[in-house]
Amino acid sequence: MGDMKEEFAALKGWKQANRAVYGKPCPQCNVKEPRRTPTLLQPQQRCQVDGYRDPRPYPTNEEMNAALDAYFASRRA
Repeated sequence: MGDMKEEFAALKGWKQANRAVYGKPCPQCNVKEPRRTPTLLQPQQRCQVDGYRDPRPYPTNEEMNAALDAYFASRRA
């Protein structure tokens, strides 16, 4: 059971890092609901509040690995 806990913790850390690196606020959330905190969208993700789809292309595996490595390196320093 201990292994699963470590793997879920690692997955949670990876998701947080991915969101920090690639997450961009939805531009339509500010227009339609200005008091609301805008949704952070990943590339090609659709906003569930207003239906806006992020037009950025998916990053390649090499781009994603390089960006996440840089993110984790900056967190360690």
